[in-house]
Amino acid sequence: MPLKTTKFDVQDYLKTPDQQAAYLEAALESDDPSFIAAAIGDLAKARGVSKFSRETGLSREAIYKTFRVGGNPTLDTLSKATGVLGYKLTLVPKGRIVGSSAIGRLSGQRATAAKAKKRA
Repeated sequence: MPLKTTKFDVQDYLKTPDQQAAYLEAALESDDPSFIAAAIGDLAKARGVSKFSRETGLSREAIYKTFRVGGNPTLDTLSKATGVLGYKLTLVPKGRIVGSSAIGRLSGQRATAAKAKKRA
């Protein structure tokens, strides 16, 4: 008997601002530029590409082309998109805990534990 499957669509899980924020934060924590670009594209689709286009000043074509797997957004394009999503691009030293995400807290705990182990 064949296994019955259903098609997965991330849009089904990006209905609320909280779901969208969690998705973007997970993408950012992945440290994978291609996934981050694709996640922003998914969020643009969830919010409506036409609306996202008006808010960012980017064309619909640019959004579809840039924010996909393999997309390569410029810093300006990325800044416009993240600004509309409620984020600000910031550089922080590696290993520094940023925000209160679960992964951030866990990596900070590991770093703290590693420092304590070195002192002992």
